[in-house]
Amino acid sequence: MNVIPFRPRAAQPEPEPLAFAIGARVDLRIGALASGVVRPRGELPDAFSFSNLTRTLRGARMAWRERGAHAPLALAVAPDIQSTIEAELLSDAAIEAGCTRHTLGFELDEREIVAAGPLLAEELRARGWNVILRGDPECPLPFGARARALYNEIVVDAPTTPDPFLALENGDRTPLGRRLLAAHGAGLIITAESVRSASQARMLAIAGFDRGGGPLAEAGLR
Repeated sequence: MNVIPFRPRAAQPEPEPLAFAIGARVDLRIGALASGVVRPRGELPDAFSFSNLTRTLRGARMAWRERGAHAPLALAVAPDIQSTIEAELLSDAAIEAGCTRHTLGFELDEREIVAAGPLLAEELRARGWNVILRGDPECPLPFGARARALYNEIVVDAPTTPDPFLALENGDRTPLGRRLLAAHGAGLIITAESVRSASQARMLAIAGFDRGGGPLAEAGLR
């Protein structure tokens, strides 16, 4: 009898993690996929260099389509580099990656805009890109006509048990309530950063939110 010696297979190297993560956001009223947000991984500022950003956006587009998704994406610009990165670099990297102004926007941090000014948002808008405001819980940015002209969507931390009268004229007068009312008046999309359940989604929709991310949205893509 021939004996074939057993040779254990060499351990396979772990696959390298993707250079980005994509979070889904759904329409809270009908549950359909509405958009996605791309968050680059890696050390700053290298993750936002032209070459790395181009590869990230190209890879994110491909991964998004492999999931059967055709909704637009937004690139979340890291707050730590928001005051130093140039709109030209972001725009050129997006174009080089094959993105269009209908399929990609840029998500900027409100607190950094308050600290450094709205120049980056203004220059991105001047180049025709959509700009999403990642809101601060304290709502420090005055939400007047100028701000409304810069942004087409606002992303905020949503309350777990929202007041259904948040966005009504005679409803909630907290900073969040006033902001939702102003955003509705400007025709902006209002997105809840994280929604955990269908019941919370229903209450947020009643309260004036349009979209939601987090666990509920991710479960819908599986």
